[in-house]
Amino acid sequence: MHVLLAILFFGAVSATAVADDGATKMSRDELLAFLPETKVTHVSKSGSTRVWTNAKEGSLLASSDNKKYGSVMGTGAASSTGTWMVNDEGKYCVHIEWKRESEKWCASILKAADGYYLNSVDPTRKIDFTK
Repeated sequence: MHVLLAILFFGAVSATAVADDGATKMSRDELLAFLPETKVTHVSKSGSTRVWTNAKEGSLLASSDNKKYGSVMGTGAASSTGTWMVNDEGKYCVHIEWKRESEKWCASILKAADGYYLNSVDPTRKIDFTK
């Protein structure tokens, strides 16, 4: 019983934190209307800045400054094709086949006063969308 109460309490606290930040989770319908033809800029966990545009049919061509791997020649830029979609749970999903690894993830998009975030309002989870 105590465990259930603790889970309910912490769930309410985290929901309040999102509400206090003024962020709202975008719905599947909102994402489907918003994302096509949107330019995306995102910094990966390894610090690489990646840019792509969500084409209407679900494809994308991504470029990266490739800070994770770089190259012997001193050039770090990389590009690759991929796909994007909004799944049935209303999450934005991206799949990019980089030369050295596959990147595949899905995340809820939170809209806050200062921009958009993946899954939580945290500066390390920020993602930029522009038309």
